[in-house]
Amino acid sequence: MFGEIFESGSLTIIYALVLGISFFFALLSLIGVGVGDMFDFDVDSELDFISISPFAIASFGAIFGLVGLITLEWLEMSPIPSILVSSGVGVVFGLAAQAFFIYILAPSKSSHYSLETDAVGREAEVTITIPGSGLGQVAFTNQSGRVTLGARSTTGSPIRTGEVIQIERISGRVAFVTPIERE
Repeated sequence: MFGEIFESGSLTIIYALVLGISFFFALLSLIGVGVGDMFDFDVDSELDFISISPFAIASFGAIFGLVGLITLEWLEMSPIPSILVSSGVGVVFGLAAQAFFIYILAPSKSSHYSLETDAVGREAEVTITIPGSGLGQVAFTNQSGRVTLGARSTTGSPIRTGEVIQIERISGRVAFVTPIERE
């Protein structure tokens, strides 16, 4: 199967598709930051996930496709070294994009308010189920827009997606929350 891909020129098409789709997604990610939750969806899981910027993923794909095309077509590398070089360079650029979002954009975005003073005591909605002893996610809207935070249950009981909670305290970007009992 892989032999056919390498010999038929399909790898060039794959690189071009990954480049095009990733570049388009990177543009949508940058534009979507101001537009809202275009790609917001809920995932119920017992696993803790690392929050990876969609722009970082798109950057990896775009660079992977671009470097793949360059190494395959211009530098005339064979397919396996081309894939390895493309993957390595893509990972480096993806990590750089993630670092850019974490250290440059995230602090500047949240500098308009202090999470400690703005979020504590606020009601929010669970957007990813919070397991009894794991990490979920909550969201609320303030004057700066929609804010999402990792969340842990203060009661040790799971809190399902869609439930309303109260934020008790903040540690970094993680909210410790208690469910609000509705009558």
